[in-house]
Amino acid sequence: MLSEKIELSQCFPFIEKDLKDELLSFGELKNIPEGKYVVKQGSYLNFLPIILDGLIKMYAEEEEVEFLLYYIHPGQCCILSFNHLFSPEAVRFSAVTEKETKVLCLPMQKVKEWFVKYPSFTQIILKDFQRNYEDLLNTTKQVVCYKIEDRLVNYLTEKAKLQNCNMIQMSHKEIASDLGTSREVVSRLTKKLQSTNLLVQHKRHIELKSLN
Repeated sequence: MLSEKIELSQCFPFIEKDLKDELLSFGELKNIPEGKYVVKQGSYLNFLPIILDGLIKMYAEEEEVEFLLYYIHPGQCCILSFNHLFSPEAVRFSAVTEKETKVLCLPMQKVKEWFVKYPSFTQIILKDFQRNYEDLLNTTKQVVCYKIEDRLVNYLTEKAKLQNCNMIQMSHKEIASDLGTSREVVSRLTKKLQSTNLLVQHKRHIELKSLN
């Protein structure tokens, strides 16, 4: 419990002591391996996930086409999950761990209570709402305004920054899924980008040259 209290204080240094104690008392701590669902599209939600450590990818699926929404980092919660706490509808997104992730799952009824009771909790929710809203706007802008080649470069650059490594261990199929396109398109574009020395396509990973 001591380590979780330290992590919570590092993620949210401004919250009240009473709120911190309640979060740890009522929240359920989960250590989730890489590649596992935190929330799956079509399910019903009764908790709000807060990330203490790790990384979560948010994506949605429409007519068997998946597309990336945004990422959730330590010290952030999923505002889409918060929205569904007040709705009986099934969720329209999925949340999957990008690496081993420590999540504090907060029960719905307590979240509603804390939102009214603690100003700092309200601040967390509103701040994350603004951040996620801007992330969604950026995703929409890229889809509408950018060519798929530019979106691929931006995606790989962001992925390398998230991993703090220019070696991206992903298949063309996985990249295509995040971008809402086909594996063939990604394969064709990576060959083109390799010819311009922006990246090197290895057998099992992509090396992004612009971050060398």
